[in-house]
Amino acid sequence: MSKRIAAATSLYGAGEMLRGTVFLICGALTQIGAGSPHGRQIADRFTEKLMDKVGQWAEVVEPADVPMVRQVVEVAFEGRDPVAWRDQAGPVPDSEPRAMTCALAITADFVDLVDGPGACQRALLTRLGNAIN
Repeated sequence: MSKRIAAATSLYGAGEMLRGTVFLICGALTQIGAGSPHGRQIADRFTEKLMDKVGQWAEVVEPADVPMVRQVVEVAFEGRDPVAWRDQAGPVPDSEPRAMTCALAITADFVDLVDGPGACQRALLTRLGNAIN
């Protein structure tokens, strides 16, 4: 996974890679209630579990990137735009897209576990289609 993320980052740049990944994280989190009153009920617990799991990817994730992943997830659960928030948060280190991609993969796995195989992918493709149109 690390090699594919590095290849995409070198092709598109860390900033664009990160923007796309944060957009997809927001879409995946929306599937479990981000931005809704129900989402606030699970936000803290989900965020803690997610950060624990992201931290387990030590061969891919730089520990310095984990706080930014947490902030993006918290912003999404608050119903704010995490892409706009991250754009204003400063420069993007080359390692950050890897951390965000891990968070996206873990979140997508959770959505698929709850809603059935492929549910997150279908929802994200719909969200992406709506954003383009």
